[in-house]
Amino acid sequence: MDWLFSPALIGIGQTAALLCFFLYDEPDAFQRDRTRIPCTVCFYLLLVLLQTQLHRYVSESGMGSLPTLPFLAANWVLYAIFVFLWSRAKWEVCCFAAFVLLLIDSCIWPLVSGISRAVWNRNYLYDGAFLLRIPFILTLSALECLMARMVRRMLPEPGKIRLNIYDGILSAALVLPFLYFRLLAGQSVDQSDKTAQIIMTLCCLTGVITLAAEVGHSSNEYEKMQEAQMRSILESQQEMFRQQLHNADTINRKYHDMKNLLLYLRSESRHPGSGQELEQLIESIDPYGNTVSTGNDVIDVILSEKLNRCTEEHITCIPCVDGQLFHFVKPLDLCTLFGNAFDNSIENCRKIPEEENRFIRLYTTAKGNAVVLTVRNTCADVISWKNGLPVSTKGDPENHGYGLRNMRYIAESYGGTLNCRTEGNEFVLSILLSSPAPLHAPAEIT
Repeated sequence: MDWLFSPALIGIGQTAALLCFFLYDEPDAFQRDRTRIPCTVCFYLLLVLLQTQLHRYVSESGMGSLPTLPFLAANWVLYAIFVFLWSRAKWEVCCFAAFVLLLIDSCIWPLVSGISRAVWNRNYLYDGAFLLRIPFILTLSALECLMARMVRRMLPEPGKIRLNIYDGILSAALVLPFLYFRLLAGQSVDQSDKTAQIIMTLCCLTGVITLAAEVGHSSNEYEKMQEAQMRSILESQQEMFRQQLHNADTINRKYHDMKNLLLYLRSESRHPGSGQELEQLIESIDPYGNTVSTGNDVIDVILSEKLNRCTEEHITCIPCVDGQLFHFVKPLDLCTLFGNAFDNSIENCRKIPEEENRFIRLYTTAKGNAVVLTVRNTCADVISWKNGLPVSTKGDPENHGYGLRNMRYIAESYGGTLNCRTEGNEFVLSILLSSPAPLHAPAEIT
């Protein structure tokens, strides 16, 4: 059991460091996704298998150096697979995170091993009595967890890491010194002078921190730029909605004035045939009348305009909305939520060739202080997902898809959430908003 004792304990330390890295801002990760439990167990078993085979190979062959490069490559691939299964991030982000985690492990291990050999002339991570190995293995694990935690503080969550050319150059600059001292760490126990190795290890650890700080800074700057762009689009969109509300109010007033005038002219007309012409004119302006009444003037304007669009696009739309539930929401925020939700649904339905299959339904529910707007529409496309939102199908996804992001931003500003999902051939959007006061039971309004 000598060949299994140290690898098993060291594997626990490496797995703990990995969890420190991922659980930093997601302490309930295992509750949110149960598949991460078997994923972590498999990672640990494979890691112990690699460590064990390496240890047995060196012990039985009597070779003076370890097969470092194949071992490091296998570990890097194992880390990358685990990062992908955990975060579902892009492949370059998974490779980068795996590289950082491998650097942490491969820097701390030679440091503890080098100090052990320099002071006691023996590597107590793998040699010596079991009770003597435990303190060194615990020290190794504690240092790896501390380093992983420190690096994680400098980085955003994996899904928000953005890499640029400078980050790639800095990562490549760490590879050569890292491989050099790692090869030195693989020398036999006959090597007594470990001072240079310890110094190089500390330098490489500094490089890891520098790399993490640079990537974290560039990622944060990218997020700030994206947020500024999103706010700019939101402001321009809300300015458009503000003008739309003003125009709708003006049109409604003119519509009622014109309709009253036409009705008067029809009743007073004495010319044959003029009554029929006036009747046709009255019918032609009827679609411009505000026929929706939800209890919220802003929602009425948005629904009226979108329902007219649905009629033009031959889309069946069933709104069951109680507008009074949204009394606490700012008018322009309501425009953004309902306007974008409707626009996305109409765009999805337009792609369906069979007009009888174009269907949109809106309904609201309330419970306690929470109100939920649910929008369901038929969808013909196969949806790809990123960060819980569908990826834009337009040519430039980086500069599109702001509608849903703006809606999520507004929902979160009201203490709520935005969730998207598919059910069969339907796309379902749910927006939860939290009200400062309890809400009344909703009434269905058509």
